[in-house]
Amino acid sequence: MDSTAHTSITQQDLACRWGRTVAAIGLASALGVGPKYVKIDGVLRYPLDEVQKYERACLFFDPAELALQSVM
Repeated sequence: MDSTAHTSITQQDLACRWGRTVAAIGLASALGVGPKYVKIDGVLRYPLDEVQKYERACLFFDPAELALQSVM
């Protein structure tokens, strides 16, 4: 059995995870934006560790939020 199937997700899975359309995920991939992917039998698969790495890189830190928390 292919171990990639257990450690990667499809475009549909990623679209659902991020609340986007499959077309938006496909366009981003075509433009080279987003997590790294592999193409297996014509199907894009996103290694879960690459998706998580991309999500961590996109985290937004707002210093004002931290300041508000310390005041309350």
